[in-house]
Amino acid sequence: MRRTESATLRHPSQRHVPSPRSAFTMIEVIISIAIIVIMILVLIPSMRRSIQMASSTVCKHNLHQIYLGLEMYRDDNDGWLPNVLPPDGAEEDAALPPWFARLYPNYIDDLTALTCPEDPFRFRMAKVEDYSDSAALAGLASYGINGFLVSAGDGSLANRRIQPTRPHDTILVADLGPDVAQGQSSEPAPATGPPRNGSLLLWDDGFDPLTFGSGVPWVTTRHGDGINMLTISGVVRDVETRNTIATPIQAYYEGCAVGGCTICNYVEIPHYSFAHKRLYWWTGPTAIVE
Repeated sequence: MRRTESATLRHPSQRHVPSPRSAFTMIEVIISIAIIVIMILVLIPSMRRSIQMASSTVCKHNLHQIYLGLEMYRDDNDGWLPNVLPPDGAEEDAALPPWFARLYPNYIDDLTALTCPEDPFRFRMAKVEDYSDSAALAGLASYGINGFLVSAGDGSLANRRIQPTRPHDTILVADLGPDVAQGQSSEPAPATGPPRNGSLLLWDDGFDPLTFGSGVPWVTTRHGDGINMLTISGVVRDVETRNTIATPIQAYYEGCAVGGCTICNYVEIPHYSFAHKRLYWWTGPTAIVE
């Protein structure tokens, strides 16, 4: 007997229906992971730059606070910067705390203003209990003051009576390194850290033809490729320092001399040059420093 066509057809409920896929294939998982990794690699540099920019902004704010503190200090001290021995020898410089400690608490009441967020040794300041102990404080700040300014002519340049010809271009305070332990190139030792030249920016960084290069310079690249510098007029600038660190210290730089650098034009002693940012150790009267 011939089977009818309807007899050969299955009821719809009896037909095979593929089940939904419950997992990714291995290839899909690998592709997804690769995409995520690529996105992270693209974002990391941007995030790092954003963090550095934010830290640099805080550092610049600190320098503005320091400038205001220094100006108020000078108002109360006959125009002198702190930790400067006036020519009449009225004070014993060795007995004075570092310049920044003399601003606290009357002129700067927040010690975080003395620590840069990018300084790996910023925590040391918070551990100090006696801010009159000059030995304990000497290298704790993240910032240094222009050593030439406070020492040339027995410190005379550090008084308002003697002004540079270009205060907008004359260094006052800047980020102070080194940011690694002396003689090391890796992460610094967390307990003590490196010495910092008594919280001074030394124009020659202790230059010695026989030993130069054996230590770690105070000039650093704390903010990516450079540091922040405050001028006598209160302006803060970004200063690229990678090339400065890599260049041997010289007694004369043509670009520096053209810009009015007193050291290049009259003293001619080895010094760092920041002329590429129109910044100089001193621009002004020369008879005092000769």
